[in-house]
Parts: sequence; structure tokens; C-alpha cells
Amino acid sequence: AQVQDGIRAVAAAVDEVRLSVLQACARHLGTAMRHHTLRSAQERRASGQLEFHDLLVLARQVLRDPTHGAVVRRSLHDRYQRLLLDEFQDTDPIQIELAVRIAAADPATADAGGWADIAVEPGRLFVVGDPKQSIYRFRRADISTFLEAKDHFSAQAGGPVELSANFRTVEPIIRWVNTTFASLMAEEPDHDLTLASQPRYAALHAQRGGVPGGPAVSVVGTDAHPYKTKADPVREAEARDVAHAITLALADRWQVHEGAGDDEVWRNARLGDITILVPARTSLPFLEDALEAARIPFRTESSSLVYASRAVRDLLMVLRAADDPTDHLRIVAALRTPLLACGDDDLFRHKLDARRSWAYNTPEAPDPNLGPVSAALAFLRELHEARHWLSPAELLDRIARDRRALELGFADGRPRDVWRRLRFVIDQARAWSEATGGSLRAYLRWVDQQTIEGARVTESVLPETDDDAVRIMTIHAAKGLEFPITIVSGLSTGAQSRRNPVDVYFPRDGGSVGYRLGRDVVTEEFQDWKPIDEQMGFDERIRLLYVACTRARDHLVVSLHRVERKNPPTLKRSRTNAELLIDGMGGVDGLLAHLPDLSGRAAPLTADPAAVPSAPMPFATWEAERAVALAVAARPGAVAATALTDEGTPDSGNDIEPAGAGLHKRPRDLDLPPWLKGRYGTSVGRAVHGVLQTIDLATGEGLDAAVAAQCQAEAVPDRAADVRRLVTEALGSAVVRAAAAAPHWREVYACTPLGDRLLEGYVDLLYRGPDGLVVVDHKTSASADPAELDRRVEGYRLQGAAYAVAVGRATAEPVTRVVFLFLTPQGAVERELTDLSAAMADVERLVADGQELVTP
Repeated sequence: AQVQDGIRAVAAAVDEVRLSVLQACARHLGTAMRHHTLRSAQERRASGQLEFHDLLVLARQVLRDPTHGAVVRRSLHDRYQRLLLDEFQDTDPIQIELAVRIAAADPATADAGGWADIAVEPGRLFVVGDPKQSIYRFRRADISTFLEAKDHFSAQAGGPVELSANFRTVEPIIRWVNTTFASLMAEEPDHDLTLASQPRYAALHAQRGGVPGGPAVSVVGTDAHPYKTKADPVREAEARDVAHAITLALADRWQVHEGAGDDEVWRNARLGDITILVPARTSLPFLEDALEAARIPFRTESSSLVYASRAVRDLLMVLRAADDPTDHLRIVAALRTPLLACGDDDLFRHKLDARRSWAYNTPEAPDPNLGPVSAALAFLRELHEARHWLSPAELLDRIARDRRALELGFADGRPRDVWRRLRFVIDQARAWSEATGGSLRAYLRWVDQQTIEGARVTESVLPETDDDAVRIMTIHAAKGLEFPITIVSGLSTGAQSRRNPVDVYFPRDGGSVGYRLGRDVVTEEFQDWKPIDEQMGFDERIRLLYVACTRARDHLVVSLHRVERKNPPTLKRSRTNAELLIDGMGGVDGLLAHLPDLSGRAAPLTADPAAVPSAPMPFATWEAERAVALAVAARPGAVAATALTDEGTPDSGNDIEPAGAGLHKRPRDLDLPPWLKGRYGTSVGRAVHGVLQTIDLATGEGLDAAVAAQCQAEAVPDRAADVRRLVTEALGSAVVRAAAAAPHWREVYACTPLGDRLLEGYVDLLYRGPDGLVVVDHKTSASADPAELDRRVEGYRLQGAAYAVAVGRATAEPVTRVVFLFLTPQGAVERELTDLSAAMADVERLVADGQELVTP
């Protein structure tokens, strides 16, 4: 006994020494991380590459600055008399501090202390938020900030105003949500908290009635799976039930509403009305298999799920195999993907019959003629050798093109969804390379960060707008959205412990920072905080379920798949999400007994036969349709007015009017500086247009300064006299004098649709005459010969009519005249388009038929 006591004492001493060493290591590494973080932030600031969080921190530093902060706070205080913080439950401590310091009653003294210590001027700060939807604790927007601000400001404002009317969801769903979550959010916590962790549940009041067809609330998986059932069979059964629920919704013609208020109408549900929400990515492969087996089109709409989809996993697996020739496991996995298309029989013959290696970086390159495996290894060798010269995006693009990844989308029956995912991943890789310039291995490490469980990816993937398919989203990505039919799935998994490589605890009282590095290196501060942290994480899990269930408008389907337990956990935070919902519903024998169970084996979807891939069309038919499609696609979508110009054979030109001048006034003007818009031809001609664009047309005020500036800009200061003379002649013309005396506009961009194309152009001068709008087009000309001007008017006939069509359609006002103002060495000459109506009809016909005369 004495020896055992001695051993225990020694063991306790060893543990004490070990813990003290770990504590010292954690604090040392924590200090190093702090210095590294601050250095990185300073480098980003010096290089002008600030991140969003940098903007917050630097803005706070400005407002806190004891020397100059008062001036900044006073300026912002005077400029923004009212501050509204919407979605206040997502506000982090820095954001609320910025708002309070700007809205302070005395900006001069609002540079010190915490935000709660600063008095806010009444009526300055207005916040709106739902604490039940606080789910961004991972970026420090935890519920305690909201509740603390509510208590702090309510004392000054006489209490908060609660908005409980719900105009989104039908009454049966609201009733179920109120019953379930009022119970869950009212439960006592498992740990004594030092700060608020869950808001008081405020019941919603439905403003819509019931749904005329289909159950408003239903479940799948009422019966628990047998004890010790593994996770994969549970997820497979859950996915089959989800697919079955979708087939029932379509076959039974569940009703969803369109419009609002008195205009609300009901119609049969479509695939695009259905959204599956999952809390994590673990169930996505099982959902994909079940939906494909049931022939249900689907698409994933958050990038964290895109990286977990099969097509993207295969693409990245080939890239990983090309990166590391020593990782034979990944090489074999890549060989078995559809991209390299090696079957198990091919692998068997390569390895055992031919006794060849999986390595592709041998002195001699694999011979592609020795079979599909050798050909695939030769392709991996090419990628490996090119990895130093091509970016990750270029490598991904090469894999997708060479291995026909886009064409393989047809094998899944959902090609457009596969194309969208692959495009998204390649585009993100391109953006990553442009931002970091990193290596292939660094990119793959970044991809790992996007795909690990618990990663937060904020990008949303835009769907094909005309694609009728079931949507799959994470609950975080769905926040703020609503869906006619919402299926909440993936709730069979138990509570997951945090697996971040590093966790940092920032005490609110300004005490010591706590760290957890890996699994064992934990400081005392973090160890003391851990139970509170776990309780706050559990409470946020309840709110995440609330967000998921309140996305539904007309129908809500909740998965209750779970495994039977011999000894249910005493701690609520150890229960699965499905078990929590059952607790909130009063157990299986409570409210749950009154909900329909849609569980059942999924059957092929017959309500949408178009979704089932059919036999390909004959090649000749496909080739003919392709030729027509290419011909249509080759037509430019926009036609400039000058593309309709035909001046015949232009003369040789001179320094005032060169050959073909004015024929290329293209929409590229949108990208030009103001002094170059609509100006082509010679430098003198451009200078004349520039002066007429800027000076007062009635008085000519600013003429000399404008001439000097435009000639200088065009590098022809020695031609100022010529420019001034031409401009003076234009100002003296009858049409310009009429424009100056009426409402007028210069260099007007006009655009209008004609059929499936756009007609666009720039009008030099537009004014409102007594009978309608008048279009004036300035032309410089080397000759005032009447026959020559008549010939040129005929050449510009369709151009002028095109301006009239574009202006008339865009403004819904009649264009009564089109005048060409020719500026010649002998003076200004006006020529009017005499057959305007006929010319406008010709323009509409030519543009619609794609017969413009001058190629853009």
C-alpha cells in the first residue's frame, strides 16, 4: 500500500510537471501567434491588401485615437444623424463599438472605455435583429453581444419593440415551430453560465392560413434504427426517405403559393420549389446517390457543398495524384475515377499480371500503349512535370478538357449542374492564384480547408436560372432565404467536438487570453472556459435548427432518423439534432404522433419524364441543329448605328475628313474618358466634337478655353484657328441655334431592343422641337459640293434612321427630324433625312434580320 501510494504521488507530480510544461508551451506559442498575426496585419496594411477584418480593426483604431479620433468621431456624428444596424444578431463586438462611438452623445469623450460605458444620444442608434437566428458565433457574433446590448439600450429607450407577425409561413408550420422551440429554448443549461447564452423565446404569429394540398408539417424516420447501427446505413436510409418525400410531393400535387395578399394563387409544386437543408456535408454523398437512384434532378448551391460533390472530388483527386508521385493510395484512387477510367480489372492486370508499379515518376515515362493504366499514369506524369509552369487553375482546366470532365456530366443525367460546379471550382482556383501566387501544394492545402467539417465558406454558387431541380444547401447558406417546400435533413449525427487546430478564448473582462493547440496543449484559462464554450455551442445548435425550420413557406419536412440508445445521454448537448427535435415535440408519443410520416423506399420519379435521359438524337439531326445554333450565336448581340452605314466609295480624305471617318463610332465609348466619347476621325475633327460637347451652345461661352484644351488634348495646338472656325460655323447654324433655345442633350447614348438584338449608338446633339425630338449628327467634310453632300447623306441614311429608332423607342417620344450638320471649309451646311419613316422601317428590318452593312 505504501509503494502504491508513492507511485500515485509520483504520478501526480509527473502530471503536474507535464501540465506546467504544456501551459508554458501554450503561452509561448500563443505569444508567437499574436506577434505573427500583428506582423501580417501590418504587412497587409503597408501593401494595401486589407481584408474585411482589417477594415474593422483599423476603423476602430481611428475612432479610439486620442489625438485625431475626436475630429473623426465628430465628423461622422454630424454626417450620420441616424444609425440603423439590421440583422443585429450577427453583429460582432467591433461592429457595435464602431456604431456606439459614432452615435455617442459627446463624440469628444468617446475615445476610451468599452462600448457599454459610452452614453448614446437618444434617437441616434436603432437596431433590428432576431436573437433566435444568431448562428455566426464562429466569427465572434455570439448571442451574448445581442442580449447585452438589448439590456443596455432598453433601459434608456423604455424597452424593445417586438415584431412577431410572420408573413412568410403558413399557420400550421408556425404553430409547430412555436411549440417545439419554445420548449427547446426554455430548457435549463447543462452548465452554470457566466453570461447569457440563449434568448427568451418570442412566439411568432402567423398571418397566413393553411395550405390547400399536402401536409404542412411532416416527418421521415419516426422509428429509431436498431441499437449500434452504423452511421452510413442511417444516412443511406435517411437519404432514401428524403427522395421518397420528394416523389410524394410531386405525385400528390402538393400546393405552393405564388403572389401575396389578395393576389395569392396556389399551384402544383415543381422540383425547383423544393430545397434540402443540411447542417454539414457528411450526408451529401448519400443524398446524391438516393436522388440519382430516384431520377430526381438536383443542384448544390453553396460552395462548401460543391467541394464535396462527386464530380469535383474526382477532379481534385486527379490533381492530388499529379502533385505527389509517392502517394500511391491517391494515385490508385485517381485511376479509378471516371476521368482516368481504369476499372478494377485494369488495375489487377497492371499490378499482378504485368507486375508494373503505380509510380509514374520513373526514369522512363510510362508507355501509353501498354494499357489504360499506363496511359493514365503517363497523363499524371505530364501534369506533374507541368505543375511548376502552370497555375492550379490551368492544371484543373487541362484535366477537365483532356479527360472530358464536362462531357462526363451527361453520364450523371445532370450535365448543367456538373458544368456549373466545375466552372465554379476552376474560377475559384484562378482567383486563389491571382491573390496568392501559391504553388499547387499550397492550393491543395487551401482546398482541404474548404472541405473539412466545420469550415465556413461564404461564397454562394449561382444556379442556372432556368434549371428546374431540387436545391441542396447548408443551413448557414440558407439564412435569410425562404423556400416553398423545405426538407431539413442530416440530423442523425451526434454533437461534434471542435476540431480546429487552434482555438483562442478572448475574455470579455480583458483578462488573460486562453489557448488550445492541438488536443493536449491547453492553458488554464481555456480549460476553465471550455464547459461554457460547449454550452454556448449547444445553444447555437438549437438556433441553427430554428433557422432551418423557419425557411419553409408552405411545407416543412423534418428528418428524425436516429439510432436507438440503451442509455440516453444525460447531457442535452450530447444528443443528436433529431433527438433534440423529438424532445421539443414532446417525444414520439406526443405531438409527433399527429404528424404524417413520409418514410418509404424511393421509387423512380415519373412525374417529370423529361428528367430521365433519353437516347441521343441522330447525328445528322444534331449536326443540323448545331449549325443553326452556331449561326445564331455568331451574330453580335448588339448592333451599332454606324454598322448600318454605307457611303459607297469614300474619297481619299484629307486632314479634316479622312476616308471612312465617322464609320466606327462604336459602343466602346463607354470605356473612354469624357473628352473622347463619340469622337473619331482626325485630331481636328475630334477636337471640334469635343468643343461642341462642352461649351454653351447659345452664347459660345468658354469657346477659347475649350478650343485650347481640346487642341492640347489632341496634340494639335497649331490647328486651334481651324477648330475655332469650324465650331463657330456650327454655332451659327439654324439647327444648333434651335437646339440652344430648347431642352437639349449632347453625346446621348441611346439603346433599344429589336427582336433578340440591341441597337445602340451615340447621338451628337438631341433636342426637343415643337413637334417632337430632333437628332443632329455633326459631320466634318472636305467639300461643300452639293452633289457630294447628297451622296454622303444617302450613305448616312440608315445611320441617322438608326439613331431615330433608338431614341424614339428608348424615350417613347416621336423623332420628327434627323439633320446632318456638315462642317466644311466653306461653312456649315445642313442636310435633312427626307424619308425618315421609310428609313426607320429599313433599320428595324435589317437589324432583326442581321443584315447590317458594315461589320462591327
